[in-house]
Amino acid sequence: MEQSTLGILSLYALLGMAIAILWLRHQQVLRQRDSIADRVGSLEGDLNATTARLDLLSRGVDTVFGETPELHGLLGVHRSLETAESLLFEQAVGVSSSESCAIATHAARAVLDGQENTDENDALAIPAGLAPLVERLGAMLDAGEMHAEDLELTGPEQRRLGELFHAVERTDRAAQCYRRAHELGSEDAVALRSLAAIQREEGDVEALDRSLERLLAIDPDDVEVLQEQTLLLSGTDTDRVVRNKRRLEALGIDANPSAAENTIADLAGRAHETRMEVDPISSEPTTAAGWTERAAKLMLVGEVQTALESVENALELDQSNPDAWLLHARLLSAMEGQTSEAIQSVRRAVALGEYGILLEAEILDNDGRLEAAREVLQKHLEKDPGDAEARGRLALILLRAGSPEWARTVLNEASELSWESASLHVMDGRLHLEEAEQHLDSTGVHDEMILLQALTAFDEAIERDREAGLAWLGRSRTLRYQGFHDEAEIAIVRARRLIPEHPSIPLESARLFTEMGRYDQANTMLAEAATNLHDHASIPYVRGLIAARQGRMAEAQSMFTKVLERDPEHSRARLNRCSSALLREDLTTALDDANLLVEQRPDLDMARQRRAEILMNLADWTEAEAELRRLSERNPQHVMALVHLGTCLNAMDRAEQAEIPLNRALQINPNHSDAWYQRGLLYLDFGRLEEAFSDFKSAAAVDPRHLDARLRIAAILHDAGDPAKAIAAWRDVLDVDPEHRLARRRLEESRERVESTAPRLETQD
Repeated sequence: MEQSTLGILSLYALLGMAIAILWLRHQQVLRQRDSIADRVGSLEGDLNATTARLDLLSRGVDTVFGETPELHGLLGVHRSLETAESLLFEQAVGVSSSESCAIATHAARAVLDGQENTDENDALAIPAGLAPLVERLGAMLDAGEMHAEDLELTGPEQRRLGELFHAVERTDRAAQCYRRAHELGSEDAVALRSLAAIQREEGDVEALDRSLERLLAIDPDDVEVLQEQTLLLSGTDTDRVVRNKRRLEALGIDANPSAAENTIADLAGRAHETRMEVDPISSEPTTAAGWTERAAKLMLVGEVQTALESVENALELDQSNPDAWLLHARLLSAMEGQTSEAIQSVRRAVALGEYGILLEAEILDNDGRLEAAREVLQKHLEKDPGDAEARGRLALILLRAGSPEWARTVLNEASELSWESASLHVMDGRLHLEEAEQHLDSTGVHDEMILLQALTAFDEAIERDREAGLAWLGRSRTLRYQGFHDEAEIAIVRARRLIPEHPSIPLESARLFTEMGRYDQANTMLAEAATNLHDHASIPYVRGLIAARQGRMAEAQSMFTKVLERDPEHSRARLNRCSSALLREDLTTALDDANLLVEQRPDLDMARQRRAEILMNLADWTEAEAELRRLSERNPQHVMALVHLGTCLNAMDRAEQAEIPLNRALQINPNHSDAWYQRGLLYLDFGRLEEAFSDFKSAAAVDPRHLDARLRIAAILHDAGDPAKAIAAWRDVLDVDPEHRLARRRLEESRERVESTAPRLETQD
């Protein structure tokens, strides 16, 4: 019994353990089920989120492609590059060189196709998204050690691929493509120009010269290439420089370099001679002279930063090279914020025996430090009083600083030998012109004696140096003041040929053309002047003169206002604004300007005349009479003052007194139409009809366009009952003003009178 009980209990125990194990296993399965369900739910959520994001991305891509369909083709370019990279670098089996070139060519053409899908007209403009693909192509070619000649592309394709590499600043690859394009199509000047641009940026002077020579082989009369190569070869290859200058002269282009270009060319020439003595074989710079020569040439073609790197290489090799220090100073002075370093370089050059005082003064002057420039030049003249160039520059700085008397003293202290220099005579003429302009501002007229002295000074300068461009410029201005416009134009043309970059050339040309009535040419010159003289008061002033002469008084007044905002002391602009405002009947502005001018410039007769005219328009006859009498006392020969005085007296019912100034005006100038007209009005008030008619006829004879005089003549004949003569008189009025309504109506009335009085012939049956 005990054994059977024990067996049963053991069986129960085993069954219990089995049930427990099964229950635990069941619980574990349930937990695994719940875990799997959670993971499936999370995965489903992630899949839903991913699906939503992909859907959003898809819609966004469709939207972008809808606005810029050209980007759709870039996907194909991307796939082509992926395939090319896989075939070239990710395959277990290597490919032959010919197969590699074919794969790379296919990838390059895919990139070019990506550019063709755009609507851009500019060859260097690439669509958004293509730039990284171009860089990727360049990296692939670098990894495969392939060059432009390995690609089986045509000449135009090589050029376009070079333009793409150039746009992403892969200039090494771009230069290879441009060279290959030129090899495949020797007449492709576009590729050569692009190659020259890269060589210019990199400072490779010798390669740039070769490219320019090839461009001249394609087009021997390319003006820009001729000019650039002439500068590049200055001081080194005389034969080709002479050839280029002759071609330019044959094309009507002046080939004379500026003074600054001559100076830099001299530096390049000296450095070239030194390099040829030291190392005549090497074309690459290996000495300080070679680097200096390269820097000078790069500066001539406008590559300042690259030139600076070259001259610093020269100074690293030779700290005692004065030409390198002087060129270093010039390059630093062309950059902002480098004035102190430029001055130090100049002084190092001077210490090594180079003449640099003018450059030092120029750098200080350009930096706005006129006082420092003056002190430097004064100290130099104390040591070397015979330096005419330095003395002339000092006088110029003093003149620009507003001290013309001091500048004159500096010139007067020059020795007799110094006056053999053209620069002193140029400054002498400029000081005379300054005096002439001050006299013009004060009185409204030129002092002919001062102008004669200025012209003599400029002629003396030209006699000593016919290439003195500033002397020709000053001569042109003086002749313009004297009214000799044709001779002035000849002089300004000479000045432009000698100093084509001088900012005053287009401005002076604009002034001259304005006075000659050639307004289209004047506007062209003003547009050119505005590129260099952005805030110069003379530009809006001349534009105001042109507008006034063409009858656009509102624009003229606006231009003169701009001048006065920049320079409130500009008396001629204020006087012209006063006149414009008077013609526009803006009497308040006109009177304010006139009052200010009379106060500031008491000797300016035109200001007093304008003030009197404004007061007459305001019917302030008493004050107008007082102003006119003051003007007549100052200048008894002032005809308009006498004419206006007669008008005032007549308006004030003092007709008996009005005849005296009018008679006096006609004695002074019998050809003054307004004097005849005003006296005619006076006689008309007196009832002296015949004398009035005679004066009106005289006014019309002196000025056939005098509308008021012709109206009075026609009115007198009309009222006199002489319709035949009245018809002719009214026609004269309409010749002056074809739209005059009263004249046209009176003409019809006179015709009707003639027809009504004409005899009629009766016919018989």
